[in-house]
Amino acid sequence: MTGFSSRRGALHRRALLAAPFAMIPASALAQDAPTIETPERLRGGRLSTPVFINGRGPFDFAVDSAANASVIAQDLAESLSLAPAGPIAMHTLIAREVVETVRAPRVRSGALESANVRFALAPRLGLNGADGLIGSDLLAGHRLVLNFRGVALATISQSRREGDSFLSARRPTARFQTPTDERLNGLLMIDVRSRTARAKAIIDTGAEVTIVNTAFARAAGASPITLRDGSRSQRVASPTGLSVDAAAVMLPNLHLAGIGLEQVPALAGDFHTFEVWGLADQPAALLGVDVLGLFETAIIDLKRGELVLEL
Repeated sequence: MTGFSSRRGALHRRALLAAPFAMIPASALAQDAPTIETPERLRGGRLSTPVFINGRGPFDFAVDSAANASVIAQDLAESLSLAPAGPIAMHTLIAREVVETVRAPRVRSGALESANVRFALAPRLGLNGADGLIGSDLLAGHRLVLNFRGVALATISQSRREGDSFLSARRPTARFQTPTDERLNGLLMIDVRSRTARAKAIIDTGAEVTIVNTAFARAAGASPITLRDGSRSQRVASPTGLSVDAAAVMLPNLHLAGIGLEQVPALAGDFHTFEVWGLADQPAALLGVDVLGLFETAIIDLKRGELVLEL
């Protein structure tokens, strides 16, 4: 499927396959609502990595494991004189949209080296000020290491080879693997649970806050969050400016293969993204950096469908 998504707005939440979306600030939650501390020095809530384009850079690109296309800021594309590559349809969190694209002869970041890369164009505001976004179209076949200790940083390396020790870290780890027949266009998906409600969760490093569909929120008994301004929703938008309301809710708990988290805030709604993935009628979520950042390191191997969380 050709498509991707994006996010921006009062609360940028990623649109589905290639975009940004901002977290619920802890200060925005009612004082009696439990909050999750988020990693410091993230790019608008997401981790970034240095990217070189045609030998120039480094540029500051956010990494988005659930975006099926990569994005570049319009002003940067113009300064690099990237050639127009025509319009493309993209599926954002909210809807199917059409955006213009450009071609970059060479792109490099860590172990990632790619030629003739097609980038979707987006206003810098829609990227939370980042130079662009690296999606799963470029991350495919690589391993993404997210380090939340000290200065948060994302590194792109080679997928581990057969026989390599993927769990060689000295700290306690939790390991997940997505069966081959359950991978959605190369995206990493794991099973999660809240109370007795089970759901499929896409690992989404472009999501600054976890998003759940209505089916999961209802089954988990999620409760509404009243924000300091008295509202119980936030606007979520794609880079084009199209936006909708998302309900602010609190999941009573969230379990990931033996790891239990209590009182997890999220945004809920029946978004276009879940329809595209065929998950509209079953509990589903986009697991964001707000949850991944509770661990010291998250290692995502998109080629092997593996996730390791280091405590």
